[in-house]
Amino acid sequence: MIRLTYVESIRENTMARDRCKHQWRMTNPRDGFIVTEKCYHCKASRVYFSYEDVPPKDEYKEDAHYWNYAGSAQSAKFDMECAKCGKVVTFEELMGLMQCVQCDAACYLNTLSKICESQNVWLYAALSYKAGEEIDLPEEKLEILTAHFTGRLRTPGKKIIAVPGSLRKSPDTCKGEMLKDVGMLSLTPET
Repeated sequence: MIRLTYVESIRENTMARDRCKHQWRMTNPRDGFIVTEKCYHCKASRVYFSYEDVPPKDEYKEDAHYWNYAGSAQSAKFDMECAKCGKVVTFEELMGLMQCVQCDAACYLNTLSKICESQNVWLYAALSYKAGEEIDLPEEKLEILTAHFTGRLRTPGKKIIAVPGSLRKSPDTCKGEMLKDVGMLSLTPET
């Protein structure tokens, strides 16, 4: 009887979380660097997040690759938690958020940013990687980021939308502005 009550309690909590009108907040903030390395032997590149105080710049051999430091950008990682129901969504694959600075007229993200700015909408590109390769965040996670950042704004009609980082023309030539630390990501709501 006790066991069945416990299972029913878990089921009810899960259903309540599914019905919750989530109010997202950042949790588990971690500062670090997005590090890009290139293999001078085969021209492959990879990206990873480093939690070190200074980005690693060591050259090294791994299997058939000769990895060299190609650049880094200060960034912050975090997870999101609903303040109402306690649901936590991890963002381990998210390396950082970037605003387009309109560096390339042929870039799709640039075109979208220009259109959106006239509508009082800002785009944040969610730069996400798994096993060193760029991936798109799932739609659910983009919606959580959009809800969080837009929910903090107090100017009527203004909105922030999180979009996939793959909308950039090229990660190698993009000069977008990274949101560098948790302080930039969690500023006091605009009034």
